[in-house]
Amino acid sequence: MILRIFVALVISFLVAPLLIIVLFSFHATASLSFPFQGLSLRWYAALFEDAQLGDAMLTSLLVALVTAVATLVLGMCASLAWLRLGGRARAAVEAVTITPIALPGLFIGVSLLIALALFQVSLGKVTIIIAHIVISMPIVMIAMRARLALFDTMLEEASRDLGANSLYTFRKVTLPLIMPTLVSAAVLTFAISLDEFIVTGFVSGTETTLPMFIWSMMRRTVTPMINAISTVILIATLAILLISSHIERTRRAQSLRARESE
Repeated sequence: MILRIFVALVISFLVAPLLIIVLFSFHATASLSFPFQGLSLRWYAALFEDAQLGDAMLTSLLVALVTAVATLVLGMCASLAWLRLGGRARAAVEAVTITPIALPGLFIGVSLLIALALFQVSLGKVTIIIAHIVISMPIVMIAMRARLALFDTMLEEASRDLGANSLYTFRKVTLPLIMPTLVSAAVLTFAISLDEFIVTGFVSGTETTLPMFIWSMMRRTVTPMINAISTVILIATLAILLISSHIERTRRAQSLRARESE
């Protein structure tokens, strides 16, 4: 009983701020204090009237989309290469790919900024995408490693023994087996890129993403408009995670049915 009460308190502590943000995004006035003074959609309407907010949103969506696609391709190639490596080389790849998760965002941001400065790369959308790829690659690699651990390479060998070349084997055998995991990882990557703030601040230059725009607004004043933006991001992120979870469940169900049919 005590454990259940403790768990309920912890969950309430985590969820309560989110509920308050959503609630005050519908506040009729600019006040962020109780008592609540009525419901209104004025702050959501204001989102569509702010040109700078629209530019920041488009930048974030573009960066997240390119990051997801690039990470999908690079992660797939790196994972398939990992599958074919020996013990020590495989361990080295695992250590390198997991590093961005283990290191603080501050350290990654400073390191990327120094590296970009050494190569005299101008800061902008491209450098933001590079930073987000570095952050997102471990997500794809971890997901792919879990999938490829159960991958039967004899299926590829059987395809080649029947006369198929490497490209045909990849398109008809390898890719269909790993595609659900790739799509799920790409969806998560999109969500991570959309919300990324710390590393982005180091490599963005004059570009402004949506999290950075929200931060700049909060430094001036806190209004329900910020709550409205946060609510939209929260809903979008939850939707992306639900899609990823659905894809993963579908993949597992297909794997179970395939095993039962065998």
